[in-house]
Amino acid sequence: MTDPIAAFNSLPRNSHTSDKYPNDWVFTVRHVPISPEADLIMLVNPITLESHCEGPVDLLKLSPHDYNGVIAHCLLRAFVSGMGSEAKERMVAPWTWKTTEAKLARELGHLFKAMNVREELADVRVADAGVKEIVDGQWEDLLGTIQRSMA
Repeated sequence: MTDPIAAFNSLPRNSHTSDKYPNDWVFTVRHVPISPEADLIMLVNPITLESHCEGPVDLLKLSPHDYNGVIAHCLLRAFVSGMGSEAKERMVAPWTWKTTEAKLARELGHLFKAMNVREELADVRVADAGVKEIVDGQWEDLLGTIQRSMA
């Protein structure tokens, strides 16, 4: 089995995607309130509005250390897997990544450093209010789709 950190660290990293859009991503943890309830780690490119989710995972029962570890591994897996695409040009590390929560940004930054994630991506920033609004809108659309599919 491949080491997820080594696989992530070996990904090429460019400031723009193959489609010439900024390779900047925002991630957030969202709870799906539909039985069986679970959590998703959602990634959004705020320029292209491309979204990708990892999970479902049950984060509520985890210790803070395990909670952050699961999120970290989901994020690494998302990029190593090309966000579910087999296209080689999709298998790239982000140029930047941010999150919607200051506490999560601090904790994951420390964890990424401890895990030896590539140095330039161990610094997790917090998205500004405008980007948070975009992410919230993408989540509302996705949750609506999930709810309609369950009806």
